[in-house]
Amino acid sequence: MCFSAEASFAAGIALVPAGIYCLWSAGIKKPGFLGLAVVPLAFGIQQVSEGFVWHALDHGDAGQARAPALVFLFFALAFWPFWFPFLTAVMEPQLQRKWIFVVFSVLATVWFWVLFYPLAAGPESLLKIESVNHSIQYDYPDLAVYTYVDKAPLRVLYFLTVALPPLLGSETWGRIPGLVLGASALLAVVVFDYAFVSVWCFFAAVMSIYCCVVFHRLPVPGTAKVETTGAPPNAS
Repeated sequence: MCFSAEASFAAGIALVPAGIYCLWSAGIKKPGFLGLAVVPLAFGIQQVSEGFVWHALDHGDAGQARAPALVFLFFALAFWPFWFPFLTAVMEPQLQRKWIFVVFSVLATVWFWVLFYPLAAGPESLLKIESVNHSIQYDYPDLAVYTYVDKAPLRVLYFLTVALPPLLGSETWGRIPGLVLGASALLAVVVFDYAFVSVWCFFAAVMSIYCCVVFHRLPVPGTAKVETTGAPPNAS
């Protein structure tokens, strides 16, 4: 995330209880939305991990930054590209669309193997971590996948993997997250290309606020269901 260790820790500390609230609310109001409720908590853990990356870099210990950086990159490179298609598949009420998103989710696991696994299992020299213009740059130019696919089209594919499923699902809950994910990725590319992964994940974490709104507006079972702008429909 931009700015500092304090900013990353503050974001993480705010998102973790927000995630706990969403999980509690989903458990009471709509258990089928538990996958969506995980989003703020996971973003919170990710931001806290980057706080530790900042802490290590601020103390000049790049070696100590590797472990929390891998936690951060697990979410950025492997978890989110899988979770949003999987989440859309779980929440999709239309059977035909559901199977499309299931296939999409299976295909999305390729990001774990081509981006994250080589960094975690390969030599430490594959991953370079440094602070650039008050942001953290995670640099891994020597990954094997870049031998076959340039970084720009690979980033577009990654981007579509994350943002398209929520946009294309028939549930209205996904429209705003899909647009936020898309717009934030575009902004991160244009303004913060040198630290795309870090900055995009920060902007995406802001989307967690929307999740809190969704769960706050969900009706408690047995009460009158009120339609509210931005709230998900009465999905089964």
